[in-house]
Amino acid sequence: MASRFIQNSFQQHDSQVPSKALSEHQPSKSEKNVTKLHHKSHQSNHYNPLAIPCDWQLAEKHAKARRVAQELEVEDQTTCPCCGYSVERMDLQYDCDPIEMKFLGSGFPLFYMFIKYCIFILVEFWLLKGMFCLATDLMGDYCYNQVKLEGTKNSNKSHHFQHLENSKLNLEHHLHKKDNSICGGSMWHFVSLANVYDRQDIRDWQSNLSLVVVLANMVSFLFFRKAQRSIDIEVDESQLTPSDYTICVKNIPKLDEDYREVLKNIFQNYAADGRELKVMKIVLVYNLDEVIELEESLKELVREKQEYLAENGMNFADFKVKQLDEKLESLEHKIHQVEHELFVNRDKFAGIAFISFQTEEMKQMVLQHNSHTTWERMKAFFNQGKTADIKEKGLILNEHKLYVEEAPEPNDVDWEFIHIQTGQKVKARIIAWSISISFMTGCFFLIWFLSELAERMNEQVEEQEKKGIKDSLTQTIAFLTSQSISWTVVFFNKFVIGKVYHLIVDLEKISNKTKFNISFARKQSVALFINTALISLVIDFYLTGNVIGKGGFIYNESNVFLLNAFIPPIVWFVDPWSIQKDYQRQKQQKNAKNCVLTQQEANEIMEMPDYSQAKRYGDIMKTMWFTFFYGDIIPVGILFSIMGLTLYYFVDKYNVLRRRTIKESLSKHLSIEMIEMLELIIIFTGIGNTVVSSIIFGEVKWQDFIIIIIGVVYNLLPMEEISNVLFPLEQKDEVQTYDEAEEYFNTDYDRENPVTRREALEEFAKRK
Repeated sequence: MASRFIQNSFQQHDSQVPSKALSEHQPSKSEKNVTKLHHKSHQSNHYNPLAIPCDWQLAEKHAKARRVAQELEVEDQTTCPCCGYSVERMDLQYDCDPIEMKFLGSGFPLFYMFIKYCIFILVEFWLLKGMFCLATDLMGDYCYNQVKLEGTKNSNKSHHFQHLENSKLNLEHHLHKKDNSICGGSMWHFVSLANVYDRQDIRDWQSNLSLVVVLANMVSFLFFRKAQRSIDIEVDESQLTPSDYTICVKNIPKLDEDYREVLKNIFQNYAADGRELKVMKIVLVYNLDEVIELEESLKELVREKQEYLAENGMNFADFKVKQLDEKLESLEHKIHQVEHELFVNRDKFAGIAFISFQTEEMKQMVLQHNSHTTWERMKAFFNQGKTADIKEKGLILNEHKLYVEEAPEPNDVDWEFIHIQTGQKVKARIIAWSISISFMTGCFFLIWFLSELAERMNEQVEEQEKKGIKDSLTQTIAFLTSQSISWTVVFFNKFVIGKVYHLIVDLEKISNKTKFNISFARKQSVALFINTALISLVIDFYLTGNVIGKGGFIYNESNVFLLNAFIPPIVWFVDPWSIQKDYQRQKQQKNAKNCVLTQQEANEIMEMPDYSQAKRYGDIMKTMWFTFFYGDIIPVGILFSIMGLTLYYFVDKYNVLRRRTIKESLSKHLSIEMIEMLELIIIFTGIGNTVVSSIIFGEVKWQDFIIIIIGVVYNLLPMEEISNVLFPLEQKDEVQTYDEAEEYFNTDYDRENPVTRREALEEFAKRK
């Protein structure tokens, strides 16, 4: 995210995990600059993130501690002083069951189950319809006859060929393109719907099979949801985390009293219909804008020191260097002071608190007795947080209803943005959407330009062929121009859109990393789908009018199917990001004597590249939507997508286990949201078929109309609740109390909160 805290020098100490969790760690920091620069200790036995020169052995130890591997239970564990993770770890086998990756949180087992089910749904599509469509398309002769027609002189045309010519003219009239070739005659045209243009009976059969595929998809989705819930329950019951005992309370009004005492009294005595509960810990959220500003100044000072050392040599006795060190120390002290003031200054309280109970049962009771609706929150937003109806059920404090929610994991909270008010977030998201629309508009004009260029080149080649001229250079340029469209689409999808939308979602100031990834995955999926499918549709169908001619829609989208299936997994396997990181690492280590990296920067450069699960979900969602949108017209694309996702599964799993650092602990909500998005393929099937049939054949099939209705209704229904009713699964509450479990947590809310971290970590170290 935009600007991340830099890690505290008082780090988490090693922790054992109870038998239930078998020493499973969850990554505790966000995916960018997650560690704090300040809080440098001047005692030699403490970790100093600002130390220059850096200790490369310490950096290597950090890299070993952060690799994706399961922690070993040994008597004398070696821990990294930077992050507190254990160095002694055991690599998982490459062919391991994804459930063994549960020490990373439920997000990874759920993700790999998601890919497997996507492959299953594609295989289902292929077996029920794709094979039939491909076989019947190959049996057609429309494009073969068109090729023959091009080579036949007008005076010798048969009646059958004249009939085909009339069909061609009708289609050209429908597309408002006088000079459009019906069939380009490439390999792609012979295995597409274009080859049965004159076979109404075959197209009717294909439409009937679409209904069968949709019904099979709906049944599969129900079992998919059940499988995902089962995995989440298994992972949850095998781990012990602070969120098992904790709620998040929002909309807390400003008070002149001690917030902790007031909240403790409310939630111990009034939160569960008078049942007496026991609150174990309350962690308040503060406005950190001032701290963030000071940390930016601290980073500027560090950069100034590094630049000076790089230009003037590693002379730490230099007057200028000592002067910068004094400024750094003074600024660090000021940051400590501001954080302490936040802790005692009630005006800086952000109205949010994390409250932990003695047992998970108590937590569940509070959640059950204090539900709220989106409508209630909207009314409160327009009434400055106050409750309009005093008769509303729930906990009301000074006319403010306290909104009680399931708490995210401590390391899932984005402490930089959690305090941001709703109004600020709305403005930020409007700006983000505006940038997103502008970016996609630019993509549209780029592809339109390439399409027009390809169309002109193909027309030039056709004119030369009519005159009996064969210009190999012009033909080559025309071929490369046509190819450039699909290559541009795939290149933008792989290297540009992900980075752009990551920056866009950064602007939204989202309060936790799971929500960030949901927003990122949504926007990226939509952008990839628009860039892959819809832009070409608008350009080829409505602007150039070249649907099944040379270099037209079918030719371009068939190429996209092929490239989209194999380029992403191949690039992911080659992994240029790891190559770049290796180069940077080797470059710095070769110049170790004159290296001006801080210890924290050395630690980061020794890590493997960060992993973003939202990007992977976006890639997969784009493939699924694209395949079901155009699978009928280009059935061979279904086969390409099956092979592509299968390759993607194995390459991604290998990269996670051997070539990535995981800094996200994502909840089940990301997987649930992705299933909701995946279910849109029902609607896309109907819309894709309708668009293609209406434009090419001038007809709308009743089957496609029924599919759209079914898809809309299905997506409006609460399918997660329906799945719960059809396939009820029992989830047991934690049996350990908070007291028994606390010492085994690998992190906690007070240890992650930048304001309370120092004291919390020191207290945790004493208890250990």
